[in-house]
Amino acid sequence: MTIRTVVQAALLATITAVLAQIAIPLPGGVPFTLQVFGVFLGIFLLGKKAFWGMLTYLLLGAIGLPVFAQAQGGIGIILGPTGGYIAGFVISGLVGGYVVELAKFDLKGKILGLLVSLVIIYFTGTVQLAFTTKLSIAEALAVGTLPFIPLDILKGVIAIVLSKYIDRALPRAGVNING
Repeated sequence: MTIRTVVQAALLATITAVLAQIAIPLPGGVPFTLQVFGVFLGIFLLGKKAFWGMLTYLLLGAIGLPVFAQAQGGIGIILGPTGGYIAGFVISGLVGGYVVELAKFDLKGKILGLLVSLVIIYFTGTVQLAFTTKLSIAEALAVGTLPFIPLDILKGVIAIVLSKYIDRALPRAGVNING
């Protein structure tokens, strides 16, 4: 791991922690947040190196720093009803980022990376939500996945557009994030 990757991971974890604070509590215990937007930006800009940012984010929260939604932290959040979504961020950073990187960061690769990431996040989140709350999978999908699909896709589209502008602006500023 290079110094560049460590810095990128720290920045991605910080951005995701800030985005997590934009949270709206919803019935069912899963709040609406912008954390997934951070995951998307990470995979669209860093590829599979987004894994390190998401792992950093999870570890900072695990040790108790208030980086998760509504300024929460601690291992209890990771083991609780919404922890599967957070674990999904880490897996998505690797798998979704790999998909984007494999497609050389083109639009089709970003769209596929977005979809793969959402499937991973929703799967891990729904399974843990069902397990920890004793909901059926169908009930967990109804409260922890289905209401979020349209807005998460919108976040992904915005992240794709934003990543395009960031990709253009950074080299002009003398910054090469993938070199």
